[in-house]
Parts: sequence; C-alpha cells; structure tokens
Amino acid sequence: MDRMEVEMEVDKDLYSRTIAALGEDVVKAIAASNVLISGLNGLGCEIAKNVLLGGVKSLTLHDTKATTLADLSSQFFLNEQDVGKNRAVACTAKLQELNSSVIVKTLDSALEPAQLAGYSVAVFVDAPLKKCVAYNAFCRAQSPPIKFIRVDVKGAVGQLFNDFGPAFTVLDTNGENPHAGVVAHITNSNPAIVTIPNDEQVEFGIGEWVQFKGVEGMTEINGKEIKVLDTHMYNFTIDIDTTSFGRYERKSMNTYGTVIEVKRPKTLNFLSLEDNIKNPDFSRDPSDMGGVTDFDKMGRSELLHLVFYALDEYGQVHGQPPPLHDAAAAQAVLDLVKKAKAELGMDVDVDEELVRRIALSSGAVLSPLASIFGGIVGQEVAKAVSNKHHPAYQYLNLDLTEILPDYAALPAEEFQPKNSRYDAQIAVIGRTMQERLGKLKYFMVGCGALGCELLKNFAMMGVSAAPGGLVVVTDDDVIEKSNLSRQFLFRNHNVGQSKSESARRAILAMNPAFQLEARQDRVSPNTEAVYNDAFWEGIDGVVNALDNVKARQYVDSRCVFFGKPLLESGTMGTKCNVQCVIPHATINYDGRKDPDTKEAPECALHNFPHNINHCLSLGRSEFIGTFETQVSHAANYLGKGEAFVGEVKGKVWAADGSETPEARSAAKEAVEVLNGISDSFSSQGMVRSFEDCVAWARLRFEDYFVNRIKQLVFMFPKDRLNQSGAPFWSPPKRFPSPLTFDPEDPVHMGFILAAANLKAQVYNIQGYRPIRDAASLRSIVASVMVPAFEPRSDVKIDSGEKEPGGGAAAADDQSDWITQVRDKLASLPSLGSLAGQRISPLSFEKDDDTNFHMDFIRSFANLRARNYSIEEVDALQAKLIAGRIIPALATTTSMVTGFVCVELIKLVQSGVKAKFKDLQANLAMALLMQIDPEAPPKSVPRTVKKKPDPVNHPEYEEEEEIKTLPVEGFTAWDRIVVAEGDLTVQEFVDFWKTRHGLTCSAVGVVIGDAARAFYNLYMPGTKKNLPLKMSALYKQYDPEFAKTYFLPACSLQNDDGEDVETPTVVFKFA
Repeated sequence: MDRMEVEMEVDKDLYSRTIAALGEDVVKAIAASNVLISGLNGLGCEIAKNVLLGGVKSLTLHDTKATTLADLSSQFFLNEQDVGKNRAVACTAKLQELNSSVIVKTLDSALEPAQLAGYSVAVFVDAPLKKCVAYNAFCRAQSPPIKFIRVDVKGAVGQLFNDFGPAFTVLDTNGENPHAGVVAHITNSNPAIVTIPNDEQVEFGIGEWVQFKGVEGMTEINGKEIKVLDTHMYNFTIDIDTTSFGRYERKSMNTYGTVIEVKRPKTLNFLSLEDNIKNPDFSRDPSDMGGVTDFDKMGRSELLHLVFYALDEYGQVHGQPPPLHDAAAAQAVLDLVKKAKAELGMDVDVDEELVRRIALSSGAVLSPLASIFGGIVGQEVAKAVSNKHHPAYQYLNLDLTEILPDYAALPAEEFQPKNSRYDAQIAVIGRTMQERLGKLKYFMVGCGALGCELLKNFAMMGVSAAPGGLVVVTDDDVIEKSNLSRQFLFRNHNVGQSKSESARRAILAMNPAFQLEARQDRVSPNTEAVYNDAFWEGIDGVVNALDNVKARQYVDSRCVFFGKPLLESGTMGTKCNVQCVIPHATINYDGRKDPDTKEAPECALHNFPHNINHCLSLGRSEFIGTFETQVSHAANYLGKGEAFVGEVKGKVWAADGSETPEARSAAKEAVEVLNGISDSFSSQGMVRSFEDCVAWARLRFEDYFVNRIKQLVFMFPKDRLNQSGAPFWSPPKRFPSPLTFDPEDPVHMGFILAAANLKAQVYNIQGYRPIRDAASLRSIVASVMVPAFEPRSDVKIDSGEKEPGGGAAAADDQSDWITQVRDKLASLPSLGSLAGQRISPLSFEKDDDTNFHMDFIRSFANLRARNYSIEEVDALQAKLIAGRIIPALATTTSMVTGFVCVELIKLVQSGVKAKFKDLQANLAMALLMQIDPEAPPKSVPRTVKKKPDPVNHPEYEEEEEIKTLPVEGFTAWDRIVVAEGDLTVQEFVDFWKTRHGLTCSAVGVVIGDAARAFYNLYMPGTKKNLPLKMSALYKQYDPEFAKTYFLPACSLQNDDGEDVETPTVVFKFA
C-alpha cells in the first residue's frame, strides 16, 4: 500500500486521541502494518484487542489449542459454549467487530517459520521456547527483519521479550514533547552562552541537542544541531564556538530567534532470543532502572529470568507445563532454577519459597496480568512499526507475587477447581477470596476507556458475580465516534447512546452472572440526594474511572468522609498512574498535590501572545464568552425576568438593604453578567436576519483583528521602554500589526462564515439554514459600513509589568462595583421590549465538524496569529489544542486497569498497607515503577513563623504555636463528631469549653460557594444567632437541606490563646 493510500484511510475523527498521543505519522505507520498473534488465550486476546483498536492493516490470529474452562478466567471473547472449539476461530468474529476496517484472518494449524514472511510484527503468546528460537531466527534473517515479540503470563508473574533486529532505529526515545525556548541573547564565545527571557526557564538538559531558528545577527547558528553542555535557570551553555559569528541582535520587532530540542535517532542492536536466554542484559533497560520495577524487589528480574527458563525446561522434559498445585512439579521447577543459575552463571539469590509459589500457580492466566501485558505488547507493536518511542530492550519481567497466598498454610481444597469459569483464578488466590470478590459491593465512577477495561476485568474475575454482590457504574456521557478507538465495549451502532447502559449490555454478554447496575447520574454535590449517606455506607469501596481532577477530588472527599477505600488511576497518552487510597493507612488523592500547570498569564493571551496555543486559548475563550456564557445570562433574564433581577440583588444587598459580606466580589461578577445582557440586546448585538448576522461578524472582525491591535500599539508604541529602561517589546513579546480585511482571503471569510452562522443559531433566526459557502456572503460583507477607529488615551491595558508598589499594572479601574450594579440594573432593557425574542446559548462541542464551533476558534486563532507573525495551525492541531483533547491510548488504559485490579485482589485479601503498590508508568519507555503508598500526612503541634506586616516590614517575623486536638495530631481520615442533639449556637460554643477546655471564637459553614458566619466573637452582628438552633440557622441559608448533620468550621483557642486545629467536625443534630 503506498503512502497516499494510507493517508486517505486514516480517520482523524476516530483516531484523534491516538494522534494526540503518538502523532499522525505513527497512526499512518500502524495502518500500513501486518501483524500476527499466535496464542489466543486471555493475554493473546488482550493484545489482539489493542492491536485492532490501533488500526493495523491486517491481523492474523493463530492458535492450535481448543478452548477450556480455564480460559474463561481471562479470555473475554470466549464463553462456556466455546469450550472445545479452537480459540482463535471462536473469538475472531467478536474481535473483528472492534474495527471493521482491519482485515482479520485466522490460522488453526501448526505454524512453520516460513509462514511468517510478509508480516511486520509476529507476537508469540505461551509458545515453547524451542519453537520461538526458530521463529526468531527466521524473523531476524528477513530484510527488513520481522519484529519479534514473545510474551507470557504465569500466575502472578509475566515476561516480555523483544527482538526488532540487529539495527533498529528509534526516532524518539522518551515520548516527551521537545523542549523549546525563546532566545534573548547569544554570546560570541567558545563555548557560547544562550540567555532566555526572565519570565521563562531553561528546560533543556545537559547532553540534549538543540537547534536554532530565526536568530538575527548571528545567522550562522541557525539550523545547526548543537549539544547542551551546562544549564542554569535563565541561560545554558552550548558546544559551539561563536567568536567568529555575527553579533546577536533583534532586528524585527514582530519576531525573534527560537531554540528547540532535537530528537536524535538512536540505533538499538537487538540480540537474538537464543543469545539472550543465555546472557540476559538488564542494563539495556531504556528506563535506566536495570530491569527493576520495584525497589523492594532488587534482583527479581534476574530471578524471574531463571524461573521462566526453568518453566520452559520443565515443559520440554514433561511435554506439558507444571500442573497447578503439584508439589512435586514445583520442586522440579525449583531444581531447574538452581541448575539454570549455575549454567548461565547468574549471580542472583534464589528465594526457594517464592519460586515454589510461582510454580504452583504458573498454570493460570489471570485477567489483570493479561490486561497489563496486553497493553504493554500492544504499544510495543506500535513502536515496532513506527520507530516511535523506545521499545523494551530486550526483557521486561514483572513480579506481582504479593497476591500469592502461603499455599502451605492453607488446606489443599482451598485451591481445587469448582468446574467454574473462575477455576484458574481460584488456583491462584483460593476459593475464599473468590467468594469475597463475588460478594463485593462496589461503585465505579465513569464508564469511558478506563471504565470499559475495568468492567471487563471485573467480569472475568467474578467481581460482584455472586448473590449479594453488586457493581454500580455511573456515567452521564454518551458515546462519540472518537471513543471507539479505545473504549472497546462500544460499536458504531452505540454512538449517541448512554455509555454506562451500553457497557452493561456488552459486559453481561461476557459474563451473565455479573451483577451490574448502570446509572447516568454525575457524581457531584448536586447529586448527593441520589448518592446519599445510605448509598455510601452500603458499598465496600470505590474505583474511579474519571478523566478530570475536579471529579476525582469530589469522589475522594466522599471516600475520606465515609471511610471507604478508593482505587484511583489515570492516563495521559503513554503515561499512567495508580494510587491506592486506603482508610487511615495511606494518603488520599487530594492530599497529594500535583505541581501547578504552567499557564500563560491573562495579559499574554489578550495582548501579548507569542505562540499559537495562546491564540487558540483566546479563540476558545471568545467562543464560550460570546456564544455560551453571555447568552446564558441573557436567556436567564428573558426567562426569569424580575426573579433574575432579584437573584442578582440578593447577592449584593441583604433584605434590609445593607450590603452582604460578599457584596464587592458579588458586585464585580454581577457587572460582568449585566454587561453581557446589555450587549446581547443592544443595537450592535441584536440581530433579526442572517444579513444582520453577517454584518455583526464583519464588525467583530474589525474589532478583534484591527481596532484592538491599533489601540494596543497606540498605548505601547514600538520604541516604548519598560520601567528598567529596556525595550518594552523584548522577547517573548511580538510587536503586532493590524489586519486589512480581504474578502478574497479564505481565512478572513472563514471567520465571517463561522461567526455569522453561530450568531444566527443563538438568535434563532427565522428560516435559518447553515450557510457553508463563504463566497455567497461577499456582497453582504461589502455593504457593511465599518466605522473609522480612533485610539483613546483613557483605555487601560494590562501590560503584565509590576507597578512600583509591587502589584501588576491592572486593567480594571477599581471603581465602585456596587454603584455600577445599581446603574446597570436600572438600564436593563424592559422585558416588554423583548417580547417574542428567543435566545439560545451554545455548548462547545469540538467533535462535530458541522457546527462551526471549531471553525470559529481556528479562524480566530489564525487571524490573531497573523497579527503577531505567529505560525498558523491546521484544523486537526487546532482541534487537539483548543479542544483540550487528552492524549489517550487503548494500550495504556488496558495496562493501568490491570494494575488496579491487582490492588483490588490485595484489598480483598487483607487490606494490609505493606502489600499495596502505587504505580508510575510510561509505555513510551517501557517504564514500570511500583512504589509503596505514602502514609497519610499528620497535622501535629508545631511552631510556625508569620509576618504580621509583610508590606511595610517584611523582615519582621513572629513565632506562633499551633496546637491540635487530639494532642497527638490527626490525619484527613479522622473526625470529631458532635452528637449532643440539636444544639443552639451558644450550646455548641459551650460544648468546646466544657468537653475540651477550648474557647470557640467563631463558627461558620460553607454552603455552595458562600461562607456563612453563624457566630464570630469579633463580628457583633452575629451574636443574635447564639440562641438559635444550629440546624434552623443552617436551613435559613439552605431551605432544601435534608441531612441530619453538617460540617461546621470552628476557630478554637486554648487558655494560652494558642490556635488549636482539629480534624473535620461533624455536627449531628438528629
């Protein structure tokens, strides 16, 4: 297939998340590949699923074995009716459904090495070593070599081996986006020193290579690949002599030099399987971990190499693998391990008891391990055909033996089969644990990619598949086309349907015994009547399958409050993590703060963009502000009328006319709302026909890309200096130029077309139908009268510079917001004048190419890019960036959910913290790092330093003692429950004195976004609340409140006046 043909077949909507993670070039390479998978047990099926979702050209499934009951513990596309049938033949039709564009073929007879000819990659699952050596030799002999992968899981351990040929080139070794920077100066020296602007930081590492572009003056440096020798915060040293080069200078104010990391190719010299068996080299591990995946298990990769070698030897001698729980066979394997150690000369301690336990359970394939290695191998296939990212080099061994019980301490019948689909798993963890899994009551939040994989594993493992068990899964989203490349439970006919309900139907086809309830309610403060106390108290635990931090934080807060374990995971392209949140034993999700994401300041977005991301961010902001937020407020005014006005007033003024405590902040927000309403119904904003919409769009073009730029350069001319005397327009600032509207320019007219259509949709223009021919609008555009623009000197623009007093130069004039609210309420258009008007807010949807949403944002961004001489962006990249599409891969999701389910087994087994493992992984480097969970941080008595007057006397500090209740400290898992009945505020204050000897100087609650003061010693107005019942006072602020408790915040001091911190206080009044 030639490249043009491949390019035509890549569906950018379907593979948008894959493209975001790997790049379009990788998707094209995958689409041209032919893959063979031999061995369709649970692991083989996992690999096939991920390869199919990746979109290969063809996939051949090979197997000579018949389905057994043991296969059903992990092979999700087989069932009891398939027992006795060839595994590959039995599951081909279901696998084909995953991707109809892939050619899927089946082989069910013995496979000879010569039959591998023509394949890009050959994957062998549970195949004898002797045969694999022959297959590998054939693959290496081809030109180019066929990429060879051998993989197997045995009980609680797994092994992967790669051979991509004697000279395999990796184009990108770590999968990270190239570091980049703006050049402020380059010295004429040897070596040269590069300086970047002070508001940036050097991101390059020592030993990396960089390339310069657009440097003026010192033009000789452009295009050269140069090594970084040393780095500091604002400069770095490069290995080049620039003494004879021209002097660096910035000649053009609308551009500057840039430097970007160069991803240098790396050639890997793979050795054959035969050579590696005898001389494994774990130092070739691309993660530089020496094959270590858990620092508690140093030397485990070497031991597992011997174990897998011994298991192969046992199979060759006895003609079959070691039978499950055969003590004699296990001893034979141990003897072979010792023999192999001597023969291979490996310096490794042999843990005899561990080897026996591995051998006793090695005949089982567990769904979680199949999921883990299915994800890893799926990604290795992508690397093999695309040369993108570093493959495992060459072994990857994984030990998850914490789940293996002490077999010798338990009766033999505990592990005997029950003639059920879970027999393989019973052989590993026992009947008792299987019964516990079956009776679990679990809550799964989210049913996207993570949810689909988790549900599949749950079904295979028998989670909640016994009487009394239940999994409740909820997701308020519906299925989109882009979901189909990684959310494998869904098909084309499911697009538009509920995710949770569609997943339920698909999962019950895999295991009808699974007790699964599907819901569509979002888990949030707004649904606490649905997911009430009884619901949370009735579940055993929670597994998150979410894709946003805010939802994770809320679920985490519920788990902490109700003392429920939470298994948390997430993915970002090839990266993923698992966190075990165990009550009182580990830190909770929200207790571990991620580093702040670097975001562009508002002044950069609005006035000084220097990359296309800034332009796209502002384009999205303008879309949401113009067509969603502002319109929503206007629609509320139309719908509610005086009630809406009353809501605005109620946030600023109390019933008696006095200002509320939040009056100023509420007033500022109200001014923005009222301005939006006024603009929506003003003569400039109101439209009656599509011609009006076109005229409005033409004037918006003039405002955005002409007038605002003229005003900016009027306020900040090209020769302006900043407060330090340096040029104001220093890098990374670009001096902008206004555009001149050109009806022949497709980007200009594209903006008009998109903006006019969106305006027509918002105002429900009678007879409106989408107009897609921009040329048809030219005559209307030509008739629009565009007023001449005169810049004003009284306009304030945020420059981002610090004022002499220490604050940033502000754009708002600090006028009286409360007075403005009063004036703007009085000037709102009367509802009578708007009779019959309908206005409908839009909701941003990035994945619909016909709705003009992304057309508006892309054209806006590219026009703004022209203002600032920034490189423009195509439709796909605009969608990825402005749509904030999270890079996502089926492979990463498959792997991470396998690790989650291993932790679930541990939770059911014992819940002992020492057994749990968090995970940090990156499939781009075959990096797996299991780490011990953190203990929950404890608030303890301490001394803190404070600056009483940081403005006038920042040098002066005072020490302050902080005490805790209880005195030994507390964690996020602890509580103080006040259950003394429905106390008055005074009685609640007295409780602290009589029970704990503390003075309660303030009591408050947070209701919604507002803090309400019940009592404050220093706010005399709150003393009137002292005789009131706490519950009655709460209900004054929240009349719909129906719980029997709430969480007051208390300010407490001891007799020495020292502040006393407490864990969460729960006030139960009924």
